Amino acid sequence: MKVRTLFVLACLMTAAASAGVSAEDHETEDIPATAASTGSHDSLVAALVHAGLVEALQADGPFTVFAPTDAAFTAAGIDLAEFDNDEANATLSDILLYHVTEGAVEAASVTDGLTVTMLNGDNATFTVTNTTVKIGDATVTTADVTASNGIIHVIDTVLTPPADEPATPQGPPGEICYNIETHTIVVGADQASCEAYMFGDYEINGENVTSCYNTVTHTFANTSQAVCEGYMWVPPVNLAMTAAATTVHTALVAALQTAELVDTLSGNETYTVFAPSDEAFAAAGIDLDTYDTVEEISALVDILLYHVVAGETLSTDLSEGTTTVTAANGDALDIVVDAAGVTVGGASVTIADVPASNGVIHVIDAVLIPPVEEAPGPFDGVDCAVTISATETGYAYTVPSVTIDVGQTVCWSWEDAAMPHNVRQVDGPASSTYVENGVYSGAPDSTVAFHHTFTEDESFYYACEPHVGLNMFGEIIVGEGSPAPAAEESTSDDSEDTPGFLMTAGLVALLGAAMVAGRRDRTA
Repeated sequence: MKVRTLFVLACLMTAAASAGVSAEDHETEDIPATAASTGSHDSLVAALVHAGLVEALQADGPFTVFAPTDAAFTAAGIDLAEFDNDEANATLSDILLYHVTEGAVEAASVTDGLTVTMLNGDNATFTVTNTTVKIGDATVTTADVTASNGIIHVIDTVLTPPADEPATPQGPPGEICYNIETHTIVVGADQASCEAYMFGDYEINGENVTSCYNTVTHTFANTSQAVCEGYMWVPPVNLAMTAAATTVHTALVAALQTAELVDTLSGNETYTVFAPSDEAFAAAGIDLDTYDTVEEISALVDILLYHVVAGETLSTDLSEGTTTVTAANGDALDIVVDAAGVTVGGASVTIADVPASNGVIHVIDAVLIPPVEEAPGPFDGVDCAVTISATETGYAYTVPSVTIDVGQTVCWSWEDAAMPHNVRQVDGPASSTYVENGVYSGAPDSTVAFHHTFTEDESFYYACEPHVGLNMFGEIIVGEGSPAPAAEESTSDDSEDTPGFLMTAGLVALLGAAMVAGRRDRTA
């Protein structure tokens, strides 16, 4: 091979001599000056100037330059006018530097398959046959043109740098310890402990056993060799899959399926999930078989979404004290950090920061129950000066008479009373005559919430319709009450001293005496 190489190079040197270019012609000139003086590298020199590489090739070196001729540049269709911006000039520099390698590579040192690294970082390989020497796709036409800082080999083709191979897609970094045999994850494991499982023979308490041993946690597991060797530190999966793989959230995953929330936690949206363990679900007494109506499933959805917060909240994001967040069901949820640990809605976080591809899971020891919305009261927004109900017997009002100021409101209220009652205005004290279009609470009922605001001085009388015969009456004196009726003036001149009055009194006395005498006779 070496003899063949030397023969080929000798032929090339002969061609160089016949072309008027020799190794001694330019020993005192640097590479750019030598190239400029050959008469066949004007395009190369112009390209070096355009790319700002002349000064670089005037350095001490040594360099080896594979110099394409002007004809080679023409054949390559390189128009320097097109390299008119930084990006284009960077491409031109990459091409030109692919023709230069560090060190002096003389013809005598070239062998078939020799690979050199060019200044642009890419490799180029020589091919040597009986008649030619090629570098890449270019044929060396003149070899060993010496310069003061290196060597020039003339080539007939412009070399094109190899295209950059697309970067191998890299997934997210490993964050969970996943077992490819059981399809489960080790909650809370780090990379060191995940990669520390070893299956073999060990001595435990004086006995030799074959087991799976973790050299970081120093724990044994009674598993098969395949399971023991199946742990991998891998990128996380979505929240629903992560929960299913923890092996401690079977009930939670089943609830998510019943409530049709699996897709929600498997999408691209990021969430923080406070995940109750199976023991927490058992303690809460949640039986998914009972959630079989639209209303019950809606209630289950509300419970589950009370465990979900939008965005990713890691334990390191929390500060000491209370942080209030809004759960996905719209209710407020308090996260408390203190010396005792972290609680969420009263439940303790037992394992924090279980990573998922779309969020994070914190394991908690209790099921969170959303706060119950209090139903609006019958008198919300009403300022009751007094509230009147029915007594336990059901035959009287608890406050049969009350005095209030003008502008105040009286409320009547009873719930699930033993008998139906109502309020209806009557025309006077203990009257059974109802006032037409008067104040009326409606038909008698066992549950009543009624109020009325009094706007003027009056004496207001009312009754319970079903119990009028039992004297279930009430009165409200508003302000000064109703004016007393005017007394009628007497048109008689009678008095106790008049004869008429005396006569009447005498008759009454006689009748009384007769009645007493009669009783005595009957007694005798």
